[in-house]
Amino acid sequence: MNDWFRSVTVLGISFVAVIATTIGLATIIVPAPAVSSQPSGGASGLPSASEAASSGVATPGRPGQIGGTISASGAENISFVVERESTDGRYALVGDEGRIYFDQEPLSVAQVSFQGFEFFLDPEDCSISPGARDDETGVALATLRCEEVEDVRGKGTMTLDGAIGMAADLLGLRGDLPPTGGSLTIGGETIVFEDASMEHPRFTSYVGQLVDVDGAVGLTISYDGDRHALVLSEILFDQSNTEVLADACQLSTTEVGRLNPHTRLLELTFYCASIELSNGATIAISGSLMVEEVEPLF
Repeated sequence: MNDWFRSVTVLGISFVAVIATTIGLATIIVPAPAVSSQPSGGASGLPSASEAASSGVATPGRPGQIGGTISASGAENISFVVERESTDGRYALVGDEGRIYFDQEPLSVAQVSFQGFEFFLDPEDCSISPGARDDETGVALATLRCEEVEDVRGKGTMTLDGAIGMAADLLGLRGDLPPTGGSLTIGGETIVFEDASMEHPRFTSYVGQLVDVDGAVGLTISYDGDRHALVLSEILFDQSNTEVLADACQLSTTEVGRLNPHTRLLELTFYCASIELSNGATIAISGSLMVEEVEPLF
């Protein structure tokens, strides 16, 4: 471009009109750069976290995604982003700019911290309205609003508002998932289990113990690294604690769905034709239980 311009300069003033005409034609012929029909901020069309935070406008959470953007108005008009879960003592949504801590039973906002502001809240200070549940991830949208709450350091009163994605079961949303627990036939008796849960086998060989409602029967579930499968490794029944041989039982596992991003609901089906207890009695086990498999958060 510079060489062309110098050549034109050498030719002199008489070519100015020609140059002007040429530039005008180029403007007409060459189209403006194409504008993408895709909105900015990613494939979803929503602003990125940094865009949302700098804009001061609350961004709704996305189905299946933890977190979202909360706007704060009043003493200052700012916003902050939370983007991951924490269970360090209590459930929280956290980000580089702020944190939201929740109390449970009933679910309420307990504390909000962001950008130098700190709010310690009573259950009635904020509303949490459940929205849609994403069954694949166990995340549900919720609308959070805290009306005219006071900063603990006396920095002013603010209203917090936004849509966030959080663990669906905390909002009481299980979708079509069946309740946890069930019953097994053990030694000819029907044994009922509730609140059945165990740890993810990636973190431990001992997965958990399932205890019946009366506390008299216990099934110890372990992970067999050689077989890459869950096994019934021990049973407490009829006041006898017995180690179960590897080939004495068949235990099959089927994933039913997700309660939340780090908890799967599994159907454990037991079939043990004959187990000899340490007291000399022989029993059989059959039936299925719905069990929560929890993957710890770090």
